[in-house]
Amino acid sequence: MIVFFTGTGNSRFIAEKLAEFTGDETFDIFESVRTGKGHTFTEEGPYIFIAPVYVAAPAQCLTDFIKRSEFPKNSKAYFIMCCAASMSASPVFCMNIASEKGFEYKGTAPMIMPQNYITYFKADSEEICRDKIKNAPESIREISEYIKAGKDLPQTKISNFEYRMTVPVLNLYCKYFMKSKAFHVTDKCIGCGKCVSLCPFGNISLKDNKPVWGSKCTHCMACISMCPTEAIEYGKLTKGKPRYHGPYSYNS
Repeated sequence: MIVFFTGTGNSRFIAEKLAEFTGDETFDIFESVRTGKGHTFTEEGPYIFIAPVYVAAPAQCLTDFIKRSEFPKNSKAYFIMCCAASMSASPVFCMNIASEKGFEYKGTAPMIMPQNYITYFKADSEEICRDKIKNAPESIREISEYIKAGKDLPQTKISNFEYRMTVPVLNLYCKYFMKSKAFHVTDKCIGCGKCVSLCPFGNISLKDNKPVWGSKCTHCMACISMCPTEAIEYGKLTKGKPRYHGPYSYNS
């Protein structure tokens, strides 16, 4: 079973490609994130969890979902971390959640995909996006071979110092920077409501035919990246920046 969380589609792309190689079913946790509920899984493992790296750890949406869900005892658990360059200390976080839930931890692998975090970074150029997406299936196939053989994924060494430094930085970032209040729309907004349907928290509503953001936000970039008219901005940080419209936009 392939369980994934996605904002702009990178993790979905990985999940669907992986399923082609392994024959596993996929499970999108979108609705569970919206409702705040877990899920009771009965399928035999292994379980492959896929999510983007936020700051230096797996997206909290996924780890929270794992915590409130039930899985068969002693199932094998693999993790694939979607990142633009590095998954940082994510393997330690994945190992810890696996231990907490009683999984047999089988390792964490990075999967390089285009940069979508345009609030504080620039999106990759179209050429780089196409190259990353073109190269992704072969990397996914290599990961699938380990999974099908029941082997541990190659280990990525993470020092205790790096992990200890990551936790407080991550907590501070989530508290003070991962906010929704800076999101707003320009006069290019057509009131289509796509951002409303895409927000995993159901944090966006339409008021006078314009989106309004609530307090919950995980900076998944779904709203700002997928806006058909590029009408959404995040303060002044995203003005003039190209948007990343998801892997399927460049996969041609």
